[in-house]
Amino acid sequence: MLKRFTTLSPQKNMLFLSFLLPLFVMMVIYATMGVYPFGNSTLLTVDLGQQYVDFFSYYRTTLLSNPSALFFSFTKSFGGEMLGLWAYYLMSPFNLIFLLFPQSQLPLAVTILILMKVSASGLTFAHLLISRFEGKGLLVPSFAVSYALMGYVIVNQLNVMWLDGLVFLPLIILGLEKLLSGESGLYYSLFLAVMLLSNYYIGFMICVFLVFYYLFAFSRQELVSTNNLKAQLKHFFTQSARFIGYSLLGAGFAAVLLLPTFYSLLGSKASYANKLIDWRFAYDPFEVVSKFYIGAFNFDQIPSGHPNLFIGTVALTAYIYYFFHPGFSKKERFTSLALTALFFLAMNVQFLNKIWHAGQYPIWYPYRFSFTVCFFFLLNGFRALRTYRPFPFSLACCLLIANAATAIYVLKKDFEFLEPVQVLISAVVSVLVLVLLMLRDQPRKWLPYTLLFVVTAEMTANAAIDLFRLGYVKQDEFSDYQTNLNTMLADVRTPEDTFYRIEKTFQRSKNDSFQANYAGINHFSSTFEKEIPALFGSLGFPDGNGFIVYSTGTLFTDALFGVKYFIQDKKLPETFYALNDGVYRLKRNSTRPDLTQYSPYSETDRTTTFENPYALSLAFGVSESVLGLELIEDQPLLMQEQLLDAFNNQESIEPYFSLRPFDSNVFQNVTSAADDAQNTTYYRSVDGAVSRIEFQFTPTSGNPYYLILDAGIDEDNANLYVNNVKLDYYTTYRNDQIINIASNQQGENVTFTIELLEDSIRVQDLKLYELNKALFEETISARQAEGMTITSFSQTRITGSVVIEAEDEILLTTIPYSEGWEVTIDGTTAETTTALNSLLAIPISPGKHTVVFAYRTPYLMTGLSISVISIAGALLLRKYRKNK
Repeated sequence: MLKRFTTLSPQKNMLFLSFLLPLFVMMVIYATMGVYPFGNSTLLTVDLGQQYVDFFSYYRTTLLSNPSALFFSFTKSFGGEMLGLWAYYLMSPFNLIFLLFPQSQLPLAVTILILMKVSASGLTFAHLLISRFEGKGLLVPSFAVSYALMGYVIVNQLNVMWLDGLVFLPLIILGLEKLLSGESGLYYSLFLAVMLLSNYYIGFMICVFLVFYYLFAFSRQELVSTNNLKAQLKHFFTQSARFIGYSLLGAGFAAVLLLPTFYSLLGSKASYANKLIDWRFAYDPFEVVSKFYIGAFNFDQIPSGHPNLFIGTVALTAYIYYFFHPGFSKKERFTSLALTALFFLAMNVQFLNKIWHAGQYPIWYPYRFSFTVCFFFLLNGFRALRTYRPFPFSLACCLLIANAATAIYVLKKDFEFLEPVQVLISAVVSVLVLVLLMLRDQPRKWLPYTLLFVVTAEMTANAAIDLFRLGYVKQDEFSDYQTNLNTMLADVRTPEDTFYRIEKTFQRSKNDSFQANYAGINHFSSTFEKEIPALFGSLGFPDGNGFIVYSTGTLFTDALFGVKYFIQDKKLPETFYALNDGVYRLKRNSTRPDLTQYSPYSETDRTTTFENPYALSLAFGVSESVLGLELIEDQPLLMQEQLLDAFNNQESIEPYFSLRPFDSNVFQNVTSAADDAQNTTYYRSVDGAVSRIEFQFTPTSGNPYYLILDAGIDEDNANLYVNNVKLDYYTTYRNDQIINIASNQQGENVTFTIELLEDSIRVQDLKLYELNKALFEETISARQAEGMTITSFSQTRITGSVVIEAEDEILLTTIPYSEGWEVTIDGTTAETTTALNSLLAIPISPGKHTVVFAYRTPYLMTGLSISVISIAGALLLRKYRKNK
């Protein structure tokens, strides 16, 4: 390899170095961290470990064995369209690497994926510098390494789908430069389309940046008739028309994915858009200087922090030098200065930041577009150092003074992510870089090598500090969970042409169903339809913008959503984990004593599986009154009561859930001014002493008892116990939850305890309900009799038969409503409607019917038509230019 390297052209050598150096740096860091296969760690942290790795498993399963799941899948919550999820997470061409690895080696595949994207970004940036900006020598890999290992890349490498923007941005800019120089714009359109297909979200940010870059590139052009305003305007509008036209052509190429994705977004990310115009600063503008120091990052910068702008001292110094470089026109430098000011405003002013993020404030990972700003800095910094000119001594002195002033500032501000040693190292590197730059005016063979070494060392140090400040999942624990999850599911996996759902009292992530390929209910993604969390929140489940957790089910919700099997973890002693190193600890997040109402079905050494005799079919007949129900906030059992009434044709004369009083209340070291123990604020009496409130009752039957837990009570202000055993529940929720605290415990004393962690706590709407199991069984039995018998099942086509009684007029499904579902009853297309603002429902007449559900992604064919027309237009345009 070394022999071949010496025979390559200088340009190819620089490309080779630009690819290999980032690869080598990251491999050394991963090996030092002990990342598998160098150790027992993985890169699975935050969303990469809680979302993306499960989607990558789904990616493998879909492409290798279940292609129908490409468009719709019942592994996504209780069903959902998938093209939007593919467009956001899975369309990167780099993801094909997952097909080369078995599922058990997904963490290794993720590591290789990140290495390839980081290295490829260095390669494409070097290609841009060489092809369009006269790049040569070791300055090219120096800036390519800064680009590939910039702070944004290191901090966001866990968001692997965003890294495609780093890879394709230089190629898009290369195409735009060609377009503006009079060459064909098809290169630009092609790579813009590739980016939009790979990740439309980052692609949107690049599109915004392209508008500004176009203005910058136009300002660099020198016109012959500089004094002729008419000629200048004509040239500007001609170039702008070409820029807009070829941009639209690129979007047309990608329309096959963009159009159906846009439809999907209307029900997910776009639906959460905040229309408020807010011109406030998010932070003191001068604080941004802290992000130019080595290792300016910690975990707290992920949920809310400053933009990641670290590009290395050489690149930053070169960019400042660019504004004083006489080789660039004043018009160009003024345009760049104005854009720089705009970029910094956009990375602070709330409204401008929201525009870059497609109209909504990002949840975690702020300023996701900052890589485009870094690209602009790096490109112009390279252009400033491209030619050998004396570095101004006066500028060096000014930079030294500015460096000292900013160092004093950040030390006084005491940023949590900056230690004094980091500031000191950055200051030393700044002085060294200034000395090296001032020596560049004289030919010294060792200087380019020294500059490359300084850049590589600094970017390596920054990457190492940032990455070592995060926690990661262990390889053996991840593999153990995969193995055990598949073992738990082995006896209950859905047979062919059948359908039911499976849930658990624990989870590694909310997307376990993607990892193990089964129909579950939990889900977390940025493309989750908003109607589903709304429904589940009203039913008493933890929910948020983009996630639901099925941790607070009742016998009714288990039946409603067709949960035929429920897996409960066994409470194992600590000695088990102490003696079995590498075993994943199953952490229960659900308290379900009512599972004893089901029959044990199977067990492993760590779990017990229960079979639910009340599980309903995917579709069943109900009365038309279900269509009139509206979601109710913070009254989950009332919502379930109304649903049961509708299922029973409003014929029940007694409630399903009956309010039951607590027998007694015991207070320890707390006081309250109100007499109502369940609607008051409690205060700690003696500081430092244990403060507890106990609510006691004795069940008078073996029925399940459910408690409404106020959304204001959480793990930060209280510990919760049932009979002095800490309550297992999902602690992130925004609506009142339903907690099952007793079942089959007739005559036994049950105590629910709230232990204060703060000086006061508000207890509101703490109510106890008993489920009338006999009445519930009667109602569910009638719905089971009208359940659809499935004869053929795939993710996008379901066939079955159903017998509807005379008093029922609606076939209710637990399939999320979508325009993509077409339903035929006895061969005739049926009208579809929504129930509970979320579920697919179909009017149906009494009698026996054959029902077929078929899903077609909305606007997919329209998008495909636009893409075909765009490709045909591009081919004609190319032929026209050839003939011309």
